[in-house]
Amino acid sequence: MNRSFWKNIAGLMLIGALALPTQAQAQTQDPATTYNNGKVLLQQQKYTLAMAELQPLANSTTAYAPEASYFYALAALKADKLPEAYNMLLQLQNQYPKWSGMNDADYLLANILFEQGDYQRALSKLQELQGTPLATDAEGLKRYYLNRLNERAAFEELLQQNPRDKAVAQAFADKLIGGWYRSQDRTTLENIVSRFNLDRNRYLSKGALRTQGFNVALLLPFQLNQDYQQTARRSQFVTDMYAGIKLAQDSLQKQGININLYTYDTGADTASVNRVLNLPELKQMDLLVGPLYKSTAKVAARFAAQNNINVVNPLSQDLEMVRGNTNAFLFESSVATQARQAATYAYQNFSPKTAAILFENAKDDTTFAYHYRQQFTKLGGKVRTYRKVNSSQATATATLFNGLNLDDLGHIAVFSDKMTAAVNATSVVQSKASKLPIVTYDKWLDISQITLRQLDNLEVYFISPKYFAKQSPANNWFRKKYVSKFNMAPSAYAYAGFEMMYYFGTLLQTYGPQFNQQLQATSIKPGVFISGFGYIDPSSRNEVRQDNQFVPITKLDNLQLTVVNQVY
Repeated sequence: MNRSFWKNIAGLMLIGALALPTQAQAQTQDPATTYNNGKVLLQQQKYTLAMAELQPLANSTTAYAPEASYFYALAALKADKLPEAYNMLLQLQNQYPKWSGMNDADYLLANILFEQGDYQRALSKLQELQGTPLATDAEGLKRYYLNRLNERAAFEELLQQNPRDKAVAQAFADKLIGGWYRSQDRTTLENIVSRFNLDRNRYLSKGALRTQGFNVALLLPFQLNQDYQQTARRSQFVTDMYAGIKLAQDSLQKQGININLYTYDTGADTASVNRVLNLPELKQMDLLVGPLYKSTAKVAARFAAQNNINVVNPLSQDLEMVRGNTNAFLFESSVATQARQAATYAYQNFSPKTAAILFENAKDDTTFAYHYRQQFTKLGGKVRTYRKVNSSQATATATLFNGLNLDDLGHIAVFSDKMTAAVNATSVVQSKASKLPIVTYDKWLDISQITLRQLDNLEVYFISPKYFAKQSPANNWFRKKYVSKFNMAPSAYAYAGFEMMYYFGTLLQTYGPQFNQQLQATSIKPGVFISGFGYIDPSSRNEVRQDNQFVPITKLDNLQLTVVNQVY
């Protein structure tokens, strides 16, 4: 078999290849050019390449050495190469202790120490920044990582070691009222509130000192009032999702996070949803999950906004369902986000920066194509062809693909899951330009008329926002637990239910029921199965993305998946 990779797009950008200077060029390249090249690579999020460019300069005796060292460490942190980042900053501090940017280096070092789990040293390093222009940023960094620390024993030790640090004390108080509180914690909490002059109503009221966990209402179409034999298959996806949610509840409980689930059978009619939402206990919920259908989801979104309760739609990719509502969230990536991320990846990795975009005449496909073209051209790319496809007309579809001019194209994007479009696209590229990248949906994998051998011989990139590594330890653990409890293999909906409940359960624990006010400030938080989970798209602030990574399939004989290069 040839060595070409069958590559998949899963929502986030894979670090692309960029030609580095040859050794002869590097020897003649002046320090200023090397320094600027390194910064450009860093800005393009090509972190490994930036490190390679900056390292010789950081180890030199030129005037650029201190800043090159700093940017090398920053790139290493972004690339999750913490030892390299740490060692370079130590070298910088030892060789250039009077460098004017040392405060920035100290801040970066604290960031690295936090990532390494050395909270005490990180706090000590940030303490040195008091009275400097970075003092406010240092407090923000401190609060961010303290919110991420969910080990009570470790937190209590930090509190003992830093008795005068208000940020540590207040973060611990937030953890207490967020779910850690026990009756014996009353004295500790009162001392913190009194010593640091915190809001007594926020921390010492009866509502704040809840001990029974968080209440989550599941508004899902179980269809319990209908004949089971007729509805069992149609509602199986709901049953699977609920099973995944229950396993997440068990896992969270073992970590000291108590989630109380209340299930309500809601169908596609707004009347049934309104009856549930009118129940008095719904206003006491900390989170609503569902309902699933668009008309009913809008009703729940209005209820959430009126009562300041966050609501999550677990399956929809329609951003219109949450637009303008700060209490409503999508769990899955929207079509617009997937398109923008795919276009960004294509622009960064394919040359020349030209594309042909073909798309089916359906709402999601036209929306995908629109946002893909918009993002690609915004980045500087050129779209040579932008055409609709009607796969129901086989002859016209074949004529359209055969008439494409593939000369000087960087890639072709085909947004259709129809067999006719897929077969014509692969045939044309295979006969005219077999190395031309194709960007498309992962649904092509289900088209039996295209063999895996064909895909392996072509440069096909799949957009797969729900991908997870089946051979990962997390998947093996979940599958074993699921089979043991339910005597059947988990479906994709079971994974989604677990991932969703686990993620939002940790949000409730960390920030409380009004986590929407804090969520915008957080970065990507890896999920149990899906890396890159939990990012808020700045242009779509109510979308909790579960964008993933790019994965090549290198062995088609057993479909072994190998995950590579996480970004962010």
